Amino acid sequence: MPSSEIVVDPARIRQFGDPTGTVFCLVTNAALLEHIQLIKTAPYDDYRIIDFRGGEDEFARLMREDVPEQAHVLVMSPSHFFQSPPVDVLGPRRKLLGMACNSTPTDVETLRHFLRCVEATDPQAQEDFSDRFFELAERGETLEYRDDRYGTVAVLRLFDRELVWNQQAGLVGWGEQQIVPAGEISVLPIEIREFEDYLRLPLDGEIVIQGNPILHSGTPSFSRRDQERIHSKLWPLSEFAVVAQVDNGLITKMTCPDPAGRVILEMFEALFEVDSRYRIVWEIGHALNTTLDLLPGNHAMNEVYGATQGCLHWGIGLTPFTQYHLDIISPGTTVTNELGDVLLGTPSTKTSTEPPRSPVGLAT
Repeated sequence: MPSSEIVVDPARIRQFGDPTGTVFCLVTNAALLEHIQLIKTAPYDDYRIIDFRGGEDEFARLMREDVPEQAHVLVMSPSHFFQSPPVDVLGPRRKLLGMACNSTPTDVETLRHFLRCVEATDPQAQEDFSDRFFELAERGETLEYRDDRYGTVAVLRLFDRELVWNQQAGLVGWGEQQIVPAGEISVLPIEIREFEDYLRLPLDGEIVIQGNPILHSGTPSFSRRDQERIHSKLWPLSEFAVVAQVDNGLITKMTCPDPAGRVILEMFEALFEVDSRYRIVWEIGHALNTTLDLLPGNHAMNEVYGATQGCLHWGIGLTPFTQYHLDIISPGTTVTNELGDVLLGTPSTKTSTEPPRSPVGLAT
């Protein structure tokens, strides 16, 4: 396969289900048209490639004029921001899958990689994982986020206030949409498109932030160069851990057990100084895509990386209210209910007893 070619084979995307009586529509950008090879082996009534040039109104027009009433729609739009359409635009007889490929730089090779991850996704396995997750969560009144390497624990109180759970995993029905690659159960203090800085997740304790950072850009004017620079300052998280004290969902103190990670704290300090809302742990993401192949670098579609038993990520900031949204994939964190049942992650068999080496920190 030429390195410049993106092969789209709807027959391999299991989340769409039966194509009988349906039209497949690939909504993409003009810059990609010469790279796309659309495989037409699935028994769709028709196949269409539609050029999307950006804008919520433009997408609504495409859905109204170019997409049939019964269709499977795959959106691949790295050049233009795509926002999930409201129910009345989507319609009752369409299924929509959208690749998260605009908030971080996405080239042809990256699209090829994550298309293979979409094809590898098993929606029924994700349904089963999600059912088990919620079944165990409902056994108690709290969830505990532990990192045995550092002896930390934070507790999320499930019934202190109304929380908003979003499941982007499993099967997609008619009139439904999903971000792909799929595989996330997230919890926020308000609907995902809203933001109020006085709202908090009822989360208290210490959390460990260590793993792969993803820095999403917002829709206001921004510089890809700045995004790359900030991400590079956070990239040492892939090696060094940050321990954050969280009080009612707000980060009040950060320390780094290894002084070599000081650059991470300096970057967080800069973010907090520019916009204090970056101190809010706005989202807890429980990723469960256990077939996703993690791609090193700043890639939004890494967010659903589920390792082998699910994987946690912390979400800080929320675009477009803050300039960036930061997700940190943190494989060392295990999620349990108050009875000790493991909902996500693989518990460590050994707690680190090595004392911190002159830890550095920052606080309010």
